[in-house]
Amino acid sequence: MRHTRVNKHRRGVTLGGILIRLVPFLLFCAAVLYSSSQTYEQQTVVPLLDRLLSREYFREYLTWINFTYGGGPVSIATHGYAGFIEFFIRKLAHVTIFFLIGLFLISFLNYILNNLFRAAITTFFFVVLFAVMDEFHQHLTGGRTPLVQDVILDTIGGLIAIIGYSVYRKWRLRRR
Repeated sequence: MRHTRVNKHRRGVTLGGILIRLVPFLLFCAAVLYSSSQTYEQQTVVPLLDRLLSREYFREYLTWINFTYGGGPVSIATHGYAGFIEFFIRKLAHVTIFFLIGLFLISFLNYILNNLFRAAITTFFFVVLFAVMDEFHQHLTGGRTPLVQDVILDTIGGLIAIIGYSVYRKWRLRRR
C-alpha cells in the first residue's frame, strides 16, 4: 500500500487555477521562440538607445568595464555606448524571461501535482532543455550566435525562480 501525504490546506484544482499559471508560461515560451527566430538586426535596440542615450550620461563610470563573453570582448570601446548598454539589457532579458518561465511552470506543476520536489525537478530540466533548444533555434536562424553562456544565464534565471518559489511555499506552509 502506497503512503501519500495529504495536505489538509490544499484546495481543489480548478480551471481558473490552471489557466492563471499555464497561460503566462505558454506566452513567455512563445515569446522566446519568436525572439530566437529573429536575426540580430531585427531585434537590435541600438538605434533607439543611440537616440535616448545620446548624452551618454554614465559613460565615464562605465569605460573601465572590459571583459570577455562568449569568446568576444565586451566594452564601450568594442560595442559603442549604446551597444554596450544593449548587451546588458539582452543578458538581463535572458535571466528575467527564464525566471518567469520557471516561476509559472513550477507554480503550475506544483498546483497540479501537489508535490513541490517533483515540480522543482521537472521545472529545472525543462528550463535547461528549453534554453538549449532556444540557442539551437538561434543557430538555425542565422545572423545569431548560440552561446553556452546564454544557456547558463537562462538556467540561473530559472533556478532563481525555482528556489524562490520553493522557499515561499515552504514558508507559507509553516505559517499555517
